[in-house]
Amino acid sequence: MKQYVVILGLVSATLVSCQTNQTHTINEKSGLQAYAGYPGAYEGFTLKVDERFDAFDQSLWRTGDGAVGGESMCRFQPSGVKVENGNLILEVRKEDVPPGWSNDHEQQKGPYDYVCGEVRTIDNVQFRYGRIEARMKAPNRETASGYISSLFTYRFDTDPMSETPESKEWEEIDVELEGGRPDKFQANLIYGKDTWEWWRTRQYGAWEDKIEVGPVDQWRVFAVEWMPDALRWYVDGELVKTLTSEDLDCDPECVDPQEFPTPIPNNPTAVMMNFWIPVDDVQDHFGGNKKRNQYPMATEYDWFRYYELESHPNKG
Repeated sequence: MKQYVVILGLVSATLVSCQTNQTHTINEKSGLQAYAGYPGAYEGFTLKVDERFDAFDQSLWRTGDGAVGGESMCRFQPSGVKVENGNLILEVRKEDVPPGWSNDHEQQKGPYDYVCGEVRTIDNVQFRYGRIEARMKAPNRETASGYISSLFTYRFDTDPMSETPESKEWEEIDVELEGGRPDKFQANLIYGKDTWEWWRTRQYGAWEDKIEVGPVDQWRVFAVEWMPDALRWYVDGELVKTLTSEDLDCDPECVDPQEFPTPIPNNPTAVMMNFWIPVDDVQDHFGGNKKRNQYPMATEYDWFRYYELESHPNKG
């Protein structure tokens, strides 16, 4: 059985102190599968969370109960999440979901015909700067052609230190796998103010890139380095995309459709993973056509790791 280790001391003011009676160095990667040459250690970073998914740890994760705006054909439910054989499994299946209140969205939701799965760090476990990694696998392309599976940071809240402290900021850094592009992944930064609507964030830029990386329905290690002045995306240790503050600052001019400078996210945030299917109006643009989907279908996560940025430690 894989070992499950949480190595958390005091992290940010909004990050819970999770402790176990075990401590392991970052070189004790018992049973950790990755890719040839996986280092497990990075200069300037300290491993703080080493999640092997031997069980569902309620001191770290909770399930989601919302849906992805008007883009999703399914609603997140606890029954769409399970931990089995050392993997986190997020599932989409045909099952009626009655209307009901969503705590995540703070609103009533209508009925859905499909269940899907989401996990996110609990409310008092948040991260700011560092490196997140996950070994994950999308469903087989022969039986899944329209879906989105993901690893991302997410915050929608006020920032009392900003120039507009009354505004709610949408800050999101994405790794997204799509059924319609089974040899690519989407690396994305989303920023917006006072909106839940994705299209309204375009005034702060369109930073998504669909990057050819080979089969994503095989086990791959995706990573994001979140620095104060840059974002970097890696696949199996290879750097595939970089965004710097200079790319985002509208100097000497904005990058269409950008109208305003886009900040690198700078607030504590949740980490999330979800798996869902797009509505018909969206599928040919994002996610893929669902014509080959065979339900139930699942995306799997073997492990998740968070490394703190030593130059900007989370403060207790």
